[in-house]
Amino acid sequence: VAELFEGQPRIQTEMRFSFGFAAVANRFDLSAKDLLANLKKVQRDNGIEPDKTLLPIEQTIETVEGKKPVKFFNFSVEMETGTGKTYVYLRTAFELFRRYGLRKFIVVVPSVAVREGVLKTLEITQKHLSELYDNVPCRYYVYDSANLSQVRQFALSENIEIMVMTIDSFNKASNVIRQTTDRLQGETPIHLVQAACPILILDEPQNMESELRVAALAALNPLFALRYSATHRNPYNLVHRLTPYEAYRQGL
Repeated sequence: VAELFEGQPRIQTEMRFSFGFAAVANRFDLSAKDLLANLKKVQRDNGIEPDKTLLPIEQTIETVEGKKPVKFFNFSVEMETGTGKTYVYLRTAFELFRRYGLRKFIVVVPSVAVREGVLKTLEITQKHLSELYDNVPCRYYVYDSANLSQVRQFALSENIEIMVMTIDSFNKASNVIRQTTDRLQGETPIHLVQAACPILILDEPQNMESELRVAALAALNPLFALRYSATHRNPYNLVHRLTPYEAYRQGL
C-alpha cells in the first residue's frame, strides 16, 4: 500500500484552512496519472492483473460552505480472516506517516464487536509499533458522541491520530456528528473531520456498499480509502491478495 504513493514528498506539519476550518490535514500531490502508474507497478509485483483506470467514489456532500463535490480513490487488500488484517492496516498507517507524513486515519467498522476487536489490537500492539517507528506520538480512541472535543483534537493534532468509528455513528442526518453543537462553540463535528482530509481504513467494506453508507463515507471528505476484507463485494483497485492457500502455506 505504501508504494502506491511513491514519489510523494513527505508532508511537513502545517495548519491549513480547508472546508471552512483550520486543520492539520492530510494531502498528496501526486497526479492521477502517477498514482495509476504506481498502482500498476504494485499490482504487477503482487501478481495481480493491472487495472486500466483508478476507481473513485464521487458524491456531493454537505460542508460548512454548502454543497461540494468530492472524489476519492479506493484501494483494496484481500486477506483471509484470522491472518492479521488489523495488524497489517495499523502498521500501514504508521508506514504512511513515516514515508509521507500522512497522519489522520479513521478506521470504519461495521459493528461494535469489530470495533472492540480493533481497539484490543491497538492496545496489544501499541508498544511494538512505538518501538518499530521511533516512539512517534500516536493517539487512538473510539469516536464517542459524548466527547466531541476529541474531534477537534483529531483535526488540530500534529501526531498520528487513529479514530475508530462504527458506520452507524455517522450515516444518518440525526447522528450527533452531523449536528451543530454548543459543545464545539456552534460548530458541526463532521466539518472538523472534513477539514482534516482523513484516510479511511474500511474493515469489512462489503458491509458498507449501500447507497446510504457510501454517501456517509464520502461525507467525511477522505483523501482516499483503503479497503481490507476476505470477501470484497466490490474490489476497487486491488493491490494485494493473500489467498487461503498462501495463508495456510505460510502458517498464518
